[in-house]
Amino acid sequence: MKKDYFVLIFIILGPILDVTSFLGLPFSLLLRGFFLAFMILSLFKNKKELRFLIPLLIFGVFYFGYQYYFLHFKILPSLSSILKFLYLPVSIFYFKNYIFPIEKEKIFSMVLITYVSIYLLSYVFGIGANAYLETDGKSGFKGLFSSINEFSAILVCLLPVVAMYFKKKRKYMIVGFFILSCFLCSLLIGTKVLMGGVLFTIFYLLWQERKKLFLERKTSVKIGMVISLLMIIILGCFLFTKTRTYQNMMVQQDFFQVEHIVSIDFVNRIIYNDRLTFLKDNFKYLQNQSIWKIVFGIGLENYDIKMVEIDIFDLMIRYGILGMVLFIGDSILSIRKIKLKPEEKVSMIILILVSLTSGHVLFYPAVCIYLALMLSKENVLKEKYDTIKKK
Repeated sequence: MKKDYFVLIFIILGPILDVTSFLGLPFSLLLRGFFLAFMILSLFKNKKELRFLIPLLIFGVFYFGYQYYFLHFKILPSLSSILKFLYLPVSIFYFKNYIFPIEKEKIFSMVLITYVSIYLLSYVFGIGANAYLETDGKSGFKGLFSSINEFSAILVCLLPVVAMYFKKKRKYMIVGFFILSCFLCSLLIGTKVLMGGVLFTIFYLLWQERKKLFLERKTSVKIGMVISLLMIIILGCFLFTKTRTYQNMMVQQDFFQVEHIVSIDFVNRIIYNDRLTFLKDNFKYLQNQSIWKIVFGIGLENYDIKMVEIDIFDLMIRYGILGMVLFIGDSILSIRKIKLKPEEKVSMIILILVSLTSGHVLFYPAVCIYLALMLSKENVLKEKYDTIKKK
């Protein structure tokens, strides 16, 4: 039971740890590193997932020496990069066998409301920071969080699960509260990821009720609903042009002088924020490197070349082909038989899409911990007790 309380407290403290990181305090790295060590020791004690864990630990030890002696990185950055590499797979190994003593959706709700509250209150009282420099020409507010990408990824990951949880309980006011709160955050922060994730969640919730809302209606009602939907879409497109997200996209379009919307240049410069150019530069950089750096990576703290910010490529370039194969291979093999709820699958899909577009998911502990938590089990005994009690 003490172990359960420790795990729950650590998860709930996630938003607070991110604030301490913004303030420049070391608590985030120390506590997340301590929790990683706790998970590893627990896996060794219970002898679960060791066939997947041991190869990763061996690579981690080797990678530390590789960074320190071969790449000449300092000790702290070398340890930090190993922590980020191990965090998601180790969390997956640990939580796939973990049984929550309470409904994990309640934990997700607490975490989500804490993140949103901190962000909105920091905006109201003006104690946060802007997301962009004045010279960028963009507008956005990141509050008391260091990374708007990580903050956005966490919100779009948790929102579908939390919204569906309260929808099943018919607490529609709470569902609306969470959706509106996250949408307000997206308007203030000015990023595509958060706004897109909120809209995706709304579409998913409406799709779940498609029979009641549309398919079972009379033909005349269906026609009226289609017309209304088209009007809402047109109005939505107009209102979108008034948002920070759209204005930031236009600033970027002017900066890169993108003329045609239907073009690879538009996709790269506006949708991907020039990440495909970063990818091209990274591959050019690798062409002049030794085979060691191709196999084992150029190091996460290598500032000679900008990160791509598309996780799969950063994983391959920073940790090498061997690191990428171990990271992805072990994770996939470990979860191949896991069954997820529909809303958890939606969250997984959203996180994968975020990982492939703006990154900051797979080896960023603040985000990937929630991906791993989706794999944890419910308290089966409690469910059976509740069922018997209802009968």
